[in-house]
Parts: sequence; structure tokens; C-alpha cells
Amino acid sequence: MATPIPINQCEFTLAEIVEAARGTLVRGTSSGGARKICGVSIDTRSIEPGAIFVALQGAASDGHDYIPQAAARGAVAAIVATGHHHPALDCIEVDDTLTALGRLARCHLARTRASRALPLIAIGGAVGKTTTKELTAAVVRALFGATLATPGNLNNLIGVPMTIFTLAGEHRAAVLECGTNTRGEIPKLAQIVEPDVAMVLNVDLEHSEGLGTLDDIADEEAALFSTATRCAVASADEPMVLSRIPKHLRQIRFGKSANAHVRLVSRSAGARSRIRVELARDIVAAGCEPVIETEIALLGEAAALNCTAAIAGVAAMRAAPLESRELAAIGDALASVQPVAGRLAGSSINGIFVIDDTYNSNPRSIRAALAAAREVADGLRARLVIAMGDMLELGEQSAAAHQDAIRDVMLARPAAFVAVGPEMNSARAVVSRDANATDILTAPDSVAAAKTVSELVRPGDVLLVKGSRGVAMERVIERLA
Repeated sequence: MATPIPINQCEFTLAEIVEAARGTLVRGTSSGGARKICGVSIDTRSIEPGAIFVALQGAASDGHDYIPQAAARGAVAAIVATGHHHPALDCIEVDDTLTALGRLARCHLARTRASRALPLIAIGGAVGKTTTKELTAAVVRALFGATLATPGNLNNLIGVPMTIFTLAGEHRAAVLECGTNTRGEIPKLAQIVEPDVAMVLNVDLEHSEGLGTLDDIADEEAALFSTATRCAVASADEPMVLSRIPKHLRQIRFGKSANAHVRLVSRSAGARSRIRVELARDIVAAGCEPVIETEIALLGEAAALNCTAAIAGVAAMRAAPLESRELAAIGDALASVQPVAGRLAGSSINGIFVIDDTYNSNPRSIRAALAAAREVADGLRARLVIAMGDMLELGEQSAAAHQDAIRDVMLARPAAFVAVGPEMNSARAVVSRDANATDILTAPDSVAAAKTVSELVRPGDVLLVKGSRGVAMERVIERLA
């Protein structure tokens, strides 16, 4: 489910790149002197003539090994680590090529903003970032016009800069998703993006192996507010986020609480649900009814709350209160958004209603998925079957988190539950004693789970499939199809 890096035609001069990257220019033997660079690439397989190649060093490969291929494919320059210049290319030597990539993206963003207004919102949090980004992008397009939005899951220190390089003359706003699995990543992204509006959805156990405790995670996520210039958007039901918002920033809160500026007041359950959202008077124009009612194609209450986040986000980006026609346009935009693949996406496969939530997993997203699946099963009066794989990268918190997850599964009252992976199986042994949950089936991996589930489900069932990316729980769905 990895999202391809988009190709760009971003233009720089060598002098601009040297200054932005804070590097040293080493001229190549075939250098034609100062020239325009067209395109920034990190992959020689997709590099185009006239581009600059950025040699990134990863765990599995080193971009410096591919500099000759970049030159052969028409690259005219490269950003390299000190001492790695290539004789045929103009090379900008830097201490860290990943940092240089971010600085170059920041340069492009800054010069674009200097030339015209470009309202920008950055979206972070433990759960729901991508769905909220899609919802926010839809409503921002409805109000601002052409909008740059993060493709898929390109939300890290590579994906965010490579998305920014696709910013072009037609764009009138930007919606950028910012994610993390390592401490210090969000502060670096915040420095690159410098958003007008920063939105942090929530805090929960996620990648705690790399991020640490819940307080550490909250500090990391809230760092997105550190460079925001206009407004902070956060859930009224997330005290760990609210307490970390800098005092100088205006706040717009969303959620179910009475003190939310954008409040979900009602929701009908089902494969499509009708939502009613009330807005605070100060974010709508005088004389407008501060209400948005619409039908959405997304499952569960969490998705409805993501809609309130999107409304709050666009309200924060607007310089003026929302007019009646804009409220109507927001409702229409929310109704048009379809589920993101692998994120609570419902479909019918051979008479079985399958809820595909296989993109990733953590405790909060499990609770949201279980609530949505139970709701759909009740609405259809169907059996609920759950296949759930391990949550990865939780470190010392993993054992307890998996035990809690199985208890949460049992509270959802499934007709059958397949626990997949070593962590789930270990937790099952403990929880079975505590909760007398003797009807839990186990599978060592998703391949075995696919066989077990295919023999277990029958037409008319609702099947929830969930797990962390590395467990590849989509194999269960592929087997059914």
C-alpha cells in the first residue's frame, strides 16, 4: 500500500539550491555553468533529464551508489554527503542529505508564499490523519479552489518534501499530513511546513518503541503547533493535546463536547450515515444558520468526528466567517469523500460485508474499528467475525496493549475472532484465563489466517480485518476475493 513518490517539475538555480541546502558546490567536469534545474528526484528509476538527484542514505540502500545512474539518465546535479561528489555532475555537498531535502522544500514553499496567498494546514495525530486529510482537502477545494494535498501516506521527512515540490502555480491552498514513528520527526516537519493552521487530532499509543511514553508521544505530536502562525485545531475531548497548544495561537476545537466550536450533535448509523454538525456563532457569518447536515460514506463515529475536524480546519484557514453558501459547499464536499483503501473501507465480497482496516493498527484505531464493525453488524442483523493481527512498534507497552485489544474485541461480541501473530496469540493465552474467552481462534500469521477465515465466514456475515502494516492482513481479504 506504499504510495509512489510523485514526479515534479520544480525549478531552481544552482545558486538557490546551494543557499537553501547550506551546502558547498563542487563543479563537475561536464558542467555548463549556472543553469536551471527542473525537477527534484530521490529515485534514479523515475529521474528525468535536467533534474537534481538527492542521494539519501537508508537502512537498506545508499543513494550515493546510484549517482552514476542518475548522471546517465540526464541528471545535471546532485545533493550528496560531504566527500561523495561525482566528477560528471555539479554536486552540492552537505552534512545530511535528508535535512537538505527538507530545506530545499522549505525554500520552494517560502518563495511560493511570497508570490501569493497560500493558506496551508498541517494535520497530525495518532489516528485518523489520512482520512481527515482527505476530508479536509475536499472541503478546502470547495472553498479555495485547486489544492495541493498529500498523496496517500507520504507524511514523513521524505514524503512531505517530495509533495511540496509538486506545488505549482494553480494551487490556491495546501493540506499536508505529518506523521512520525521516531522522536524529533514532527519538530523537523513543522520547521519545513510552517503552517498557517496546525491540527493535531489525538494522542494515543503509536510507535511507542520509537516515541516513548504517552507523554512523550503527546509532546512529539504537539510539536506541530510550534511553527503555526495563525491557529491551532484540536479535539475538545483531548486534554493532552489542548494543554500543549501555545498560548498565542487562536484555538478552534472540534468533537462531541459542549465546548467544541464544531460539534457533532447527531449521527445515524449505517454504511452511510447522516450527520448534523453545529458551529460556533463566531465562525459563521451573521444571519447564517450555524449548522451543516450531510450524508457521509464513511463508517463509524470516528469518521463523523473526522468530518468535524475537517470543518474546523477549513474554518481556521478562512480569513472571514463562513457564509451560508460555503456551509452548503462543505456539506456537499464531505458527502463526496469515499473511504481510503485499507482504512475502514467497506465492500461486499461474495455476499460478505468486509471492513478493510488493514493499513495500520494501534489501540485507539482498534477501538474505533470495533465500534464501527459492531454498528454495521447490528444494522444488518448479521454475524460479526473479526480477524485481527498484531500491533507493531509498541515496545514495552506491547503485551499489555494486546491484552487490552483482545478484551476490547470480546466486548464487541463477535461470533468468531481470529487472533493473528505472536503478540495476539500470547495475549490470547492471558485473556482467555481472565475473560473465559475460549472461542478465540489463533493463527501464526496472515497466510494461515486467510485460510482459517475463508473456512469460517459465510454469506451475510460482517467481517472486520485489521492489523499493522507489517502483518499484511490484506491477505485475508485477497483470499476471500
